[in-house]
Amino acid sequence: MEIRRAGPGDVDALLTVSTGLWQEDAGTHDPEVMNTDWPRDHGRASFEALPADADRVGLLAEVDGALAGGLMGSYPELTPFGRQRVAQLTSLWVLPEHRGAGVGGLLVEAFLGWARERGARHAAVTAFAANPAAIRLYEKHGFGSHTVTLRARL
Repeated sequence: MEIRRAGPGDVDALLTVSTGLWQEDAGTHDPEVMNTDWPRDHGRASFEALPADADRVGLLAEVDGALAGGLMGSYPELTPFGRQRVAQLTSLWVLPEHRGAGVGGLLVEAFLGWARERGARHAAVTAFAANPAAIRLYEKHGFGSHTVTLRARL
């Protein structure tokens, strides 16, 4: 298995990963609020700009040269609300046939390495409360509960 940084020729692979995540995760856990069409409507432009942005990263996992999963992350600029920048793991998806083989864990570790290289002292990720498998994966790599988002239906 190889984990590598996505480049200009990887837009379709990033779209595959993003579409899979949005359909499976948001489509299952929050289809009323989340725009599951985001990859189709906005993904290409976002992923075409990714390689030139030093504060964003796309990582791809390949097994025998075939896509197995991917991750997107960022290191957003500091705002007046914070004292330190926090690296954000924004999305991670592994193709179903590659789950359970450590692909997700290797992607998370590669992201954490990228964040450390950028000078990050903290990293954050969000996961749906109804997705315990994702939460367990992140906890295995040092993430823990920090804030809780509560939402009311009106």
